[in-house]
Amino acid sequence: MKCIKAELDLLPKALAIECLLKRISSNHKEREYLENQLHRAAAGIRGEGKMVKKFREFSYEGNYLPVWDLNMVLGEWAVQIDGLLLTDRCAIVMDSKNVSGEIHYDLVNEEYYRKDLPSGEILTMDNPVYQLNKHIHFIRKWFKLHNINLPVTGLIVYTANSCVFHTKPSDALICKTYQMNQYLYRILRDSPLTAVSRPLEDIGKLIAANQVPFKLSPLSKFYKIDLRDVKSGVYCNKCFGHGMKRVKKSWICAACGNKDAGADRLAVQEYFSLIDGELTNRKFREFSGVSDSDVVKRILRKYDLDISGERKTRVYKIKDK
Repeated sequence: MKCIKAELDLLPKALAIECLLKRISSNHKEREYLENQLHRAAAGIRGEGKMVKKFREFSYEGNYLPVWDLNMVLGEWAVQIDGLLLTDRCAIVMDSKNVSGEIHYDLVNEEYYRKDLPSGEILTMDNPVYQLNKHIHFIRKWFKLHNINLPVTGLIVYTANSCVFHTKPSDALICKTYQMNQYLYRILRDSPLTAVSRPLEDIGKLIAANQVPFKLSPLSKFYKIDLRDVKSGVYCNKCFGHGMKRVKKSWICAACGNKDAGADRLAVQEYFSLIDGELTNRKFREFSGVSDSDVVKRILRKYDLDISGERKTRVYKIKDK
C-alpha cells in the first residue's frame, strides 16, 4: 500500500515572525524591530479581513466577481494584491491599509506621514498611491498577456477605526472601510459597460490557476539574524518552551510532560521558514535535538517534499506549487 504523504507549506509571514521571536532572547538587538514587523503583518491581515467583511454588503445589478488575496508573478515581478473586483465595466484593484492616527499628505513632496494619537509622534509612511499604481499596472499587463479586454482602476481602503484623514491626494481614490462600497458604486457608475472578452468566471478561474505561494526568504537571512542566536529544539504548545523529546512515535515535553504526536510538522516548517530553504537529515537533527538519523529519516519521509541526492547527501525542499 502506497504511503500518502502530508503536504507541507512555509509558515504564513506573521506566524513565522512569531516563531522566530520565540527562538531569540528577550534582549536580542533585533527583538523590538521584529515585534514591530509582527504587529504590521498582523494588522495587515486584520485590515484585509475587515475589507472582505464589508464587501458582504456590496450589491450590484451587473455581473461581478471578487477575488481576494492574490499572489501573482510576471517573470521576476511578484505582487501581493489584497483584492480585485472583476465587473462587466472594469476591474478594481483594492489595497487595504490598517493605519491608525492622523493621516497627512504633503502635496509638494508627494509624501505621507501620520501623527500618532495621543503621543503626537510623527512617522513617515510609504506613499500608498505608488503601490496601488504598481498593482494596477501589473493587472493591466497581465490582462494584456492573457487577451482580457477590461479596464483597470483602483481603490485604497484604510481599515483602522481610529484613522483620521487631514489631507488626501487628488490622483487616487482613498476611503475608510465604511465608505468602501459607496466608492465602488461611484467607480462603476462612472465606468461604461465593456465588451469583456470572456466571462468573469473564466477570468477568475484563470487568476486562481496562476496563483503562486508568496515565499519570503528564510527569516533569519531576511532580517539578518545570526543563526547562533536562534534557539534549537521542538516547540511545546502547552508550556511554550522548546524541550519536546522524541519518544517512540510521539513527542513529549521534558518540562511539562505534554504529549504531541504532530510536533515535528511545525519544526520542519520552522526550519524552512526561519533557517534555510534546504534541509538535510543532519541539519534537522541539529535543529530538533533528535540524535537518531533513522528516526529523522522516518519523520521527513512523512511529508511531500522535493528530494534530491542519495542517503547522506539527500536534500529536502518545500515543493513549488
